[in-house]
Amino acid sequence: MWRNDVFRLKFILSSVLLFQWMAATAHAYYIMRNGDSYIWITAGSGPSLALSPEEGKAAFDRIMAWAQVTLDHLGPAGDQSLIPDQVDVVRLFAFLGAAPKVHMPGEIVDRYGYVSSIPGDMTVLLVMVDNCPGPCERVFDLELRRDPGSFPKPGSLQPTPGLSAAVATKSGLRLGLTKDEVKAILGWPQHEEENVLYYGAARNASFSKEEVLARGFPEKYVRMGQYIDRFIKVIFTNGRADSIRLDHRTVWD
Repeated sequence: MWRNDVFRLKFILSSVLLFQWMAATAHAYYIMRNGDSYIWITAGSGPSLALSPEEGKAAFDRIMAWAQVTLDHLGPAGDQSLIPDQVDVVRLFAFLGAAPKVHMPGEIVDRYGYVSSIPGDMTVLLVMVDNCPGPCERVFDLELRRDPGSFPKPGSLQPTPGLSAAVATKSGLRLGLTKDEVKAILGWPQHEEENVLYYGAARNASFSKEEVLARGFPEKYVRMGQYIDRFIKVIFTNGRADSIRLDHRTVWD
């Protein structure tokens, strides 16, 4: 029991640190839902703004739709999908192959890195998984890149036939799109720069006892509740999406 408690404490601390890191970097622009109220959090770019229930709900629901973060057309036959918070590392390895973890300077959680082994295709997929054993070890961050050129450690990427330029979210978000095409899928961005679009949404949650236990957490989290956030960042090069990052995470404390 003592060892399990120590593990839980370490996992909680890592979750808090990760959440602080997200808030301090790109993941600082989002729509926060509190009941029927919606607040547009704009970080240091301006004051937070209250949205009308109609505008807030439409933007929030659009970002939070599972189709926006479900990656399709994976696996050698292109018939597999990755869904953050619903897929673990075992399933990831099943259709992309086992890969070593890659440590990135300044990041708390290591990544699994893949590059397409299909001739002429240099598509890259980087995957973050919660650092805990058992049912709580779930994928929470997916990043697509058009090629490994900007990746600090390209030699550490695992070649796989299960990845290709055809990969896209179920909603149609994929590499190579223009800004206008991305906006047509995701709606208005919570923050926009010349070559970057930021989207985000967050809410409190309350999982059932069955869900809490199935995820490997103690029953006390039924009372404590959870916090769910989602962030999408699209970077453009020469007017086309060069990197797409999909982050969906459940915070337990």
